[in-house]
Amino acid sequence: MSGEKILVADDRRENLLFLANSVLRPEGYDVITAVDGKQALDKALGERPDLIITDLKMPRMSGLDLMASLRKAGADIPVILTTFYGSEQTAIQAFRLGARDYIIKPYDVKEMLESVERALIERRLRRETSDLQEGIKASEHLEERVRQLHSLCGIGHALTSLRDPDEVMRVAVEAAIYMIEAEGGQLYLLKQGSQELEVRAMRGPADVRARCVQQASTDATATQVARTGRAAIAERDLNGDKVVSRLAVPLRLNEQMIGVLGVDAKPARPFGENDRYQLGLLSSFIAAAVSNAQLIEELKKKAAGQPAASPEPDKDSAEITAAISEGRELAQELQRMATTAQALAEKLQARTAARASAD
Repeated sequence: MSGEKILVADDRRENLLFLANSVLRPEGYDVITAVDGKQALDKALGERPDLIITDLKMPRMSGLDLMASLRKAGADIPVILTTFYGSEQTAIQAFRLGARDYIIKPYDVKEMLESVERALIERRLRRETSDLQEGIKASEHLEERVRQLHSLCGIGHALTSLRDPDEVMRVAVEAAIYMIEAEGGQLYLLKQGSQELEVRAMRGPADVRARCVQQASTDATATQVARTGRAAIAERDLNGDKVVSRLAVPLRLNEQMIGVLGVDAKPARPFGENDRYQLGLLSSFIAAAVSNAQLIEELKKKAAGQPAASPEPDKDSAEITAAISEGRELAQELQRMATTAQALAEKLQARTAARASAD
């Protein structure tokens, strides 16, 4: 396979040039050279060649010492050892250090090329196996991401179609628990005209379904997220006998903070970056849906002659339109992301299958 990089180490210039220019380069190999063992070690660790061909006796570091140093550094590079002074004991020591071959000088060109090919075949197979495994993992990851995005699109459409604020918040908590496979969840809103959080919907481990409440929040993680505007993962002590991971993300509408969404992990399942990513996407739908439902309720109260919090109906109508538009845009963007991920997953799956068939 042309283009593979081979490091040749030999203190005799004529041997070095012959092997590099007359044997390896004509076969298409990329050759780098070293004139002593120490220089060979530095180049091996710096350039990570596919193969090393080294002489046994060299200044500053012998071929065997070079192999021992490579092993100590964790550099898994195949080595062919060459020497004019062969012995059974040296050969045994070389193979114990992992040498792929042991060649006595002067050698036949065909013998050297066959040895090089044998040494590289194993490395090629290892690399192809690793690439195949990585391809399978990447394909599975993409397929899972596609599933998550499609699921999120469905949840987003359902949330933005609800009109009752309490129902939106209750369903939002259920959706968060479902998406993240959490054990419990809470939705907090900022009290109007203040920076204080109120718990508006929650579901604990013993609850059959989420319920709406209205009580002051004492949760430090939610308060931190409301203050900083950034998601946070923290450990939460439940009743002094169980510690669970708590993930909280901000709820924003048009860059304005309106609340916090939190979920509690199941025991022995800490939250990760993918959980933070999913909950962050879901929070955008929830913020739009909550704001939309609240504004619609305000307009209904005004139409019924009841006092409402906002005295500007035209402004309310504009905000409702903006909230609905934002929800639709989010859904469209997620659909585009899901379609792109699906196409990538199918392409990667086809490539992985073709490679597996070729092997």
